[in-house]
Amino acid sequence: LCGLAILVAGAISYANIDEINHALKDVNIQGSPIALIVVGSIVFIIAFYGCCGAIRESHCMIITFAIFLIVILIIEIAIGVVAFVNRDGYDEVITKNVEEMFGNYTKNDEYKTQVDSIQKSLECCGVNGPDYWTSSTFPTSCCVKPEGNCIYSKDPNVVFQAGCKAKLKEFLLNIDNWRCVCPLPGEFHKEQRKRVRDSCRSDGRLIVLIYKKKK
Repeated sequence: LCGLAILVAGAISYANIDEINHALKDVNIQGSPIALIVVGSIVFIIAFYGCCGAIRESHCMIITFAIFLIVILIIEIAIGVVAFVNRDGYDEVITKNVEEMFGNYTKNDEYKTQVDSIQKSLECCGVNGPDYWTSSTFPTSCCVKPEGNCIYSKDPNVVFQAGCKAKLKEFLLNIDNWRCVCPLPGEFHKEQRKRVRDSCRSDGRLIVLIYKKKK
């Protein structure tokens, strides 16, 4: 089920990533949902393989399942380390692109379309909040209900109060949003180690059963 959840999360992210991709033109963020789809598929297949091994009481299949879990653990720890090391680079790219895009909102129709799309999809307003806009340039895409008479307001029921730069950072870097997909290395290690240990215990029982049958 976890593998299937990862696969679905990746597919949904890929389908809705166009708006974010415009804001981060210097970063290939389409690789992340594609990676989730691939990892989800692999995890689903491995889990299915492990279930078949347990049902059939196959020593070979369970050992293979345990090895696959260890390999996945190593890969996910490596991905987590790379993401942590490069987080400052993401921050610089986000700041640069967001400020450029919002700064040209009234000068370029393409930037205007991108800003409006991001503010709607991420439910944010301005670079660091609605104070970024003046009354003359306040966009309706900042409004919770853009069809109404919306003007600058501190009321979160009227105008989105979060800044888009922070929202984009949260989208890419907030680990809590990805815990169900990519758990923290420590807790993932604990869970994977338990699964491997349980698998090895099952193998031990199977080896004893096979040995007794031979005798």
